[in-house]
Amino acid sequence: MNHIILHRQPQDTPHTEPAPHSSPVSLGTLPPSGEERLIAWAVARGGRLLVVDDSPTNRLLTAALMRKVGFTVDTVDGGAEAIASVAAAEVPYDAVLMDVAMPEVDGIAATLAIRAMAGPRAMVPIIAVTAHGFAEDRDRCVVAGMNDYVPKPVRRPELLAALKRWLEPRMPEDETVRRTTPAP
Repeated sequence: MNHIILHRQPQDTPHTEPAPHSSPVSLGTLPPSGEERLIAWAVARGGRLLVVDDSPTNRLLTAALMRKVGFTVDTVDGGAEAIASVAAAEVPYDAVLMDVAMPEVDGIAATLAIRAMAGPRAMVPIIAVTAHGFAEDRDRCVVAGMNDYVPKPVRRPELLAALKRWLEPRMPEDETVRRTTPAP
């Protein structure tokens, strides 16, 4: 497992005296940024991802971004291969990062085929990773059964946030509202 150590670099700023009745803030005590929290979550969680994209450059970039934060990543170059990989994986994937516009079997058709599988493999979170950024494109992905949508060019914080939304344990809906009096 790769370990990432995050360091904040001090900025070259002129020294100023603190205002009266205030205390200086050490850079070492600043709270981590949102991206640093997402990276820490990914490193701690890990998991298996399938990256599906017909562009070798996009596959390589997305896989590298995810491997760098601790995920194990498999890649395929099309929808047919994605369907076969999800069906045949000895250990099910934690999530699929699916391009939408691919020749032959696109991401929409691949998602529909995965959702039609029997058993828990049909429930794998599928996140659209696409250059199609219009609301109707997003709606098409959701209607097909994709769980989330990240526009290209891929930015690590957006991708990690989408993964966290679908891989973080959630409370069952019946436990989100607590009754203070018994139901009649």
